[in-house]
Amino acid sequence: MKKIMLNQKSGMTYDDIKTYVTKLKIYQNKFTIFPTELYAKEFIENGYITGLQNIAVSNQKNQTGETTAKEAKSIGIKAVILGHSERRQNQHETDDELVKKFITASNENIEIVYCIGENLVDYKLKETETVLLNELNGLFNNIDLKVIKKLSIAYEPIWAIGTGIVPSNFEISKVAKFIRNYLNEKEIKASILYGGSVSDENIENLISIDEIDGFLVGGASNDYKKVIKICETAINSTK
Repeated sequence: MKKIMLNQKSGMTYDDIKTYVTKLKIYQNKFTIFPTELYAKEFIENGYITGLQNIAVSNQKNQTGETTAKEAKSIGIKAVILGHSERRQNQHETDDELVKKFITASNENIEIVYCIGENLVDYKLKETETVLLNELNGLFNNIDLKVIKKLSIAYEPIWAIGTGIVPSNFEISKVAKFIRNYLNEKEIKASILYGGSVSDENIENLISIDEIDGFLVGGASNDYKKVIKICETAINSTK
């Protein structure tokens, strides 16, 4: 079964979460959920494989408003999303910050979902591979590769996130092969995920792409009915 990672971002209230936790109970081992920090404990206590959408750059104390990898690990957090385009753009995260976050998460044996992706202009200029290479090098050229433990690379074209527009299977397959070749050259073991308007309506088509190992789902992850459809499609697929 291909991996299912659910990035809930910040779209749910506590009442929504209580319903969500109940409705998805029988599927709780079929995906990793990334709620906001406010709701992480709710999922952990109900047996869900739970991650965070961000962590601090170090385990140092006195970081107001931050959650360290050590703190996350202590309550049962299993994974973290790093490098998401929304944080790169809105919080102005730099390669240097992401390198530090990557190292501190790996040192706590927390699985990392590392996001890369091009914007619409770069896509139209056929600069996708150049952008991805720069983002990959920005991380892997600045860490000791021995620190890597559990890793997924999520290809999320920025122009597809939340737009309902999805690259063709051929385009996704081509990018996945590019990423795989890069990882093989560096001797890095990692899963390759696709994210960007993944939904219950297109999952059956996307799951047929051999070159990807799973999905990072955004907006659809807030609707338990859509998550059920995505999980059932993944469970029943022979891919």
